[in-house]
Amino acid sequence: MPWSKLVMLCFSQSHFLLHWFCKSDVNTVTFADESGNLLYSGSDDNLCKVWDRRCLVREKPAGVLTGHLDGITCIDSRGDGRYLISNCKDQTIKLWDVRKMSATVKGRQPRLYDWDYRWMTFPSHARYYKHPNDLSLATYRGHSVLRTLIRCYFSPMHSTGQRYIYTGSSDDSVHIYDVVTGATVKKLSWHGSIIRDCTWHPYCSTLVSSSWDGYLARWEASGDNEDPSVLTCDEQRTSPYDQTYGLSFAL
Repeated sequence: MPWSKLVMLCFSQSHFLLHWFCKSDVNTVTFADESGNLLYSGSDDNLCKVWDRRCLVREKPAGVLTGHLDGITCIDSRGDGRYLISNCKDQTIKLWDVRKMSATVKGRQPRLYDWDYRWMTFPSHARYYKHPNDLSLATYRGHSVLRTLIRCYFSPMHSTGQRYIYTGSSDDSVHIYDVVTGATVKKLSWHGSIIRDCTWHPYCSTLVSSSWDGYLARWEASGDNEDPSVLTCDEQRTSPYDQTYGLSFAL
């Protein structure tokens, strides 16, 4: 059997296992590190699951991380096989340590509110609800997750030491959080609609955001020698209505 076909079969089997044992829509999956043995998945059952490809025959995840109150939209690994972040429809990002995962889900998953993120606003009274068995290390609030599966990421190791978390948002902005304090370091605003995704260059201090307004926005480094992670945007851009904007933002 050709090697390429064998790989395709392995991936098909793994996808089947993840889908079958999650029992809910799987919205995101990523490798934990370069070894390729561990994967993280997030789904609409509110759980982050850890999978070990070396023992998928067990027909269940290696562990689960409870703490979110709604469906997971994105997971990003720190790349060390220990830490990960997840974005969620409960309007939070959470930081996790897989060493705190549990083998099973304790009790029933709480459902504290009834809403649909695709067309409703998030219930204001539910914004600070907390899961009774929250295993996360930290929670980040300020952005919004509505209409689409909004992504979040660790900032690059080379230029920032991964000390930030950044995410798109339904409020038309990119939000950047400090990993340790949880504070909003910067809110980058220019787009005219939802920002589903954004990416920070692994070596250069450049961030690009994509929006439902049909534009890509590029945020460049400020040139601050004391902090190479600082982002600014100082370019002339043309709107759909032929208006010119001069942008200048600093982190």
